[in-house]
Amino acid sequence: MNWQKLERGETAKIIQRVSQTPDGSLFSKTTSEATAAYLSFYRGFSLVRLTNYATLPSFTLDFLSDGASFYLLDGSPDPLNKVSARGALVLTDQNVVEYVDFFFRNVTTEEGDIYLIRDPDNLTFMDSLSLDQQIQVKRAYEPVSVAYDRANDVFLVNGVLYFAGVLLKATLTIQPDGQIEISNHAMLMSVPATANGMH
Repeated sequence: MNWQKLERGETAKIIQRVSQTPDGSLFSKTTSEATAAYLSFYRGFSLVRLTNYATLPSFTLDFLSDGASFYLLDGSPDPLNKVSARGALVLTDQNVVEYVDFFFRNVTTEEGDIYLIRDPDNLTFMDSLSLDQQIQVKRAYEPVSVAYDRANDVFLVNGVLYFAGVLLKATLTIQPDGQIEISNHAMLMSVPATANGMH
């Protein structure tokens, strides 16, 4: 993600706006920094990160913002749903995979994190697998593919997911409002409990 540091004046305005949100009072103009990143799938909204450097380790909160409204990314789908309800979500075959990554990075399930595997060579847990398992993962891997189902107005993303300690081949159906459904899943292999932090 391409982050841009915001000027002090802009940071102060953001801190003032988010001070009413949960944990927003943890930031001050003197010890905090704001950065922003463009999101290709949101029209008029960007990702804003506030970092408080007065704490060790530093403390960070991410928000979706149009400059006036700030929706805290709290692990629930609510902030994404609110932005989508405002008509800001614009999915295309070029940005839908990026949206899926963003969704899974910011929405947690009861079973744990979900990751769409885009490159098996960049999986951080590969080193925890035996050589045979590494070969099995690479053999089972299929590149991510995207199709638009015009009749149902949904995007279909086929690929390999890490979900609840298992690698699955699955189809993701992405609705116009950004909701994601997982179907046609087939288990490829279990991943050892020591594996974490996949991307």
